[in-house]
Amino acid sequence: MDYLALGKRISAIRKRKGLSLEDVSRMTEISVPHLKKIEADEDSPLIAHLIRLSKALDVNVAEIFRDRPLQSNFEIIRREDRQKVKPLVTPAKTKIFDYRYELLTIPSDEKHLDAYLIEVPPHQSKPPRHDVTHAGEEFIYLLEGVLEGEISDVSFRLNPGDSLYLRSTQPHIFFNPGTVIARALTVIYPF
Repeated sequence: MDYLALGKRISAIRKRKGLSLEDVSRMTEISVPHLKKIEADEDSPLIAHLIRLSKALDVNVAEIFRDRPLQSNFEIIRREDRQKVKPLVTPAKTKIFDYRYELLTIPSDEKHLDAYLIEVPPHQSKPPRHDVTHAGEEFIYLLEGVLEGEISDVSFRLNPGDSLYLRSTQPHIFFNPGTVIARALTVIYPF
């Protein structure tokens, strides 16, 4: 399946709400140039940015992913049908957060959580970037590889089978110093 064109959906929602790029930038603390890149599908937003954008646009984060609402009490998503989002890159095409994520749940306004399979490539060190914060809670279960990170300046390491819960309003960052891809199941409750 092709990567999602999230930017076009974000742009359409923003315009439908009558908001300028400057308005959204003020509300999300995402720069106007970065928002332009996101809306042009030249940069894929971080999950944290998607949550900020959904709050600024007054929509459930699911609406950014969805073509149309789904109304069902259950769902099955086949491996080959997962929606994939590519790594975030800067305007100079230098990777900032080099990971990709796949949606494991179909976004819907009727749900309170979103599940993702996240893959983080090996041989990373802590990026010299701002830690991420956003509203909500996160749960991470490491399937393969290793992840290191910091939450509010507390360092940790996750090995396969380890899990982590955090309030995502705390500054947090994850990276993979190992030699193989790290794969993790992540569940986010963006309240």
